[in-house]
Amino acid sequence: MAHQLGQGGTAGGRRRRRVVALTAAAAAVALLTAACGGGSTGTKTATAPVGNGQTASSSSSTAGGGETPAGASPSSSSAPPMVLSANPVDGTKAADPSKGIQISAAGGKLESVTATDSGGKAVAGTMAADGSSWTSNGNLAISSSYTVTAKAQDASGAEKTTTSKFTTLTPQKKLGLDHYVPDDGTKVGVGQPVAVFFTNAPNEKNRDAVEKAMTVTTTPPVDGAWSWVGAKEVDWRPKDYWPSGTKVQVHMGLNGVKAGDVTWGSYTKDFSFTIGDSMISTVDLVKDQMTVRKNGQVIKTIPVSGGEVPKHPTWSGKMVVLEKDATLQMTSASVNFTDASDFYDLKVQSAVKLTDSGTFLHAAPWNAGKFGRVNGSHGCIGMGLDDASWFFNQTTVGDVVEVLKSQNTKDNVTTNSAPGFDDWNLTWDQWLKGSATGVQTAH
Repeated sequence: MAHQLGQGGTAGGRRRRRVVALTAAAAAVALLTAACGGGSTGTKTATAPVGNGQTASSSSSTAGGGETPAGASPSSSSAPPMVLSANPVDGTKAADPSKGIQISAAGGKLESVTATDSGGKAVAGTMAADGSSWTSNGNLAISSSYTVTAKAQDASGAEKTTTSKFTTLTPQKKLGLDHYVPDDGTKVGVGQPVAVFFTNAPNEKNRDAVEKAMTVTTTPPVDGAWSWVGAKEVDWRPKDYWPSGTKVQVHMGLNGVKAGDVTWGSYTKDFSFTIGDSMISTVDLVKDQMTVRKNGQVIKTIPVSGGEVPKHPTWSGKMVVLEKDATLQMTSASVNFTDASDFYDLKVQSAVKLTDSGTFLHAAPWNAGKFGRVNGSHGCIGMGLDDASWFFNQTTVGDVVEVLKSQNTKDNVTTNSAPGFDDWNLTWDQWLKGSATGVQTAH
């Protein structure tokens, strides 16, 4: 074979270069043999970039002062370094709590992620199947600090750890809880809606997030839906009256929910209640009588007197018992009657409230001659002392009282500015129009 010599090269120079190359190869073989034979080992600490501009240390036992570990793929050294990243980034001072926490390991696999608030409470999260990312479940709390530690392994098997700390924002406005009904632990009637009253109104575009953060769970399962009946009030009712015996649990996980441009939810609350017997009373102010049904069976028919027509007719519609008072002082001033002929100031017994505007069922012994014959009240439904006492003891908050529409009533309680709960006067389709999320099956 002919050999091409470089410019000015000689055969002797070629031989010298070959000797040098063989000597270097022999030295490499000797070094590898020493490593394989269990020669001295050392610990090498390497740094690689991680999220938020941090570096993470990894320790591994290597041979020959840092050569490729036995069994490692020679190609692993050419793999790009793993990058651990966290969102929110370390040091964030006003993170959006509705966006939660995201951790990712580019070029590696997450082994574990722990996230806790300042009180040490763990934040639940979900790891991707391939270990490439971790995401917290749900919203974080407003005005809170968090610490997140993530551990991952790169392609070579080296471990890296990153820690980030941040705080969530304090909103300009808070979607706080004013009150809710029914009361926790109570037994209520089949017409009782779940009602949540907020301190501030959420934006309409954010109502879906608010509804999704409030779950209703029932035994047995019942179809129902949230519907906004006011800017600051949202109710949940079943499609039909509750089945007797239903157990209901409500979870309001609103802390950290984005409810507007500058408004976030600020609380979490749980409560539960039970549905009692079905008590539905039907008032006919043409016949001037009330028919009371318990679990579908008529248990009493009571002569009554409704509002005087045409001056003070009683509202028609399906109403829900709001509260009961054994004795209650009623005055014409409380319902803004200004005509001197309408003045009254009476202590009434067995008062069952139906509307916030002042419609009650109660004892009215001063109208004893009118029961079952004529309507002569200022809008309430009156009855005798014994009948009123009986009804008071039989009924409970959440029971349904329906006043049939007639020439002796004022059209539908929905037109009343302070109706109480008139949710059942809407058809199911009408109810769903006020919902941002639609039908839910409360299992």
